[in-house]
Amino acid sequence: PASVSMQRQTEARYAFVVNWYDTTASIIREYQLVYHAADGTIEMYDTKNRRTFLKRCDYPSVRLQDLYKGGIITVYSRQLTVVEYADAFTAAFFKKKTEMTVGYVLPSALADVGAAIDAATSQGFILMDLRMVDLRQHAAALFTDSALASALGGGPCVALKLGCEDAVAKWAELIGGRRGIAGSADGDAATREADLIFSKLPLPPPADIHSSSLLLIRPHAIKENKLGHILAHVAEAGFTIAGLQMVQLTRPNAFEFFEVYKGVVPEYSDWVEEIVGGKCVAAQVIFARQPESTVPALRELCGAHDPEIAQHLHTSSLRAHYGVTKARNAVHCTDLPEDGPLEVDYFFTILPSA
Repeated sequence: PASVSMQRQTEARYAFVVNWYDTTASIIREYQLVYHAADGTIEMYDTKNRRTFLKRCDYPSVRLQDLYKGGIITVYSRQLTVVEYADAFTAAFFKKKTEMTVGYVLPSALADVGAAIDAATSQGFILMDLRMVDLRQHAAALFTDSALASALGGGPCVALKLGCEDAVAKWAELIGGRRGIAGSADGDAATREADLIFSKLPLPPPADIHSSSLLLIRPHAIKENKLGHILAHVAEAGFTIAGLQMVQLTRPNAFEFFEVYKGVVPEYSDWVEEIVGGKCVAAQVIFARQPESTVPALRELCGAHDPEIAQHLHTSSLRAHYGVTKARNAVHCTDLPEDGPLEVDYFFTILPSA
């Protein structure tokens, strides 16, 4: 019966092999992480030394939907990569739950990328990755659908790597009738497309960098399914999204990027901890009406760093709508006009080539 199946799933114990790169010793350490579905607790075992590394404890920021193969989580400042399922039960469960498809927001519909993401996450899809790519040189060979290949050959598009049970069919049903949105034809096509787009294809170099600003959507906002709303909000405010990618920052990356705030902003350490706690999304944006004013215009749209202040002084701002605390304030944006090109270059040129 369904009630018995639900009870078993609730009581289930899922096991994963995770790796942590120990920068001090310059070695990869392997652990087994166990997630208890009954109460959301986790525990970890050191597989090499055969001993408990972390006793069973509550860790709310680690959710079951984050524990797919290739996913990255942070536990007590350690970034852990899920490299394998540790038993047959876990492998069988997640193979079904994280079937994959690639969704496409076509060049003609880039302003609707936020709505597409919101549609996916609201229907239970896991957003595993996303990036804006140029498929003009690959579309004809990659897609059997000539109309889709032609549409994707019209300029940059946004590719969404989506996980869900019966993902290909579910995405096709969800986007039925929507113009400018497409998806993989079948599971084999999805695997082939994802391998090219998210593993082999380099990001296009950022264009119009001197009239651009960086918008960084923080991990908590993505986990809370606010990403789609934020990108839609940005588009409605008159900004064009010229570049987009999902990123997992390492601790050294975060220290480097936020270094300018060290000793200046009290939340510096909390910002670093929050930003390495999960995947974030970097967006290169341009203010369409006045490109030369992009940085101050985006800063105004983001509002005060403190969401509580933003709710009083900048009621329509991103932080007023989607921020929670000073550390979990939904977004980072470029502060100074001269830093716009530097921050965009860091995320769209330096990090991808590292």
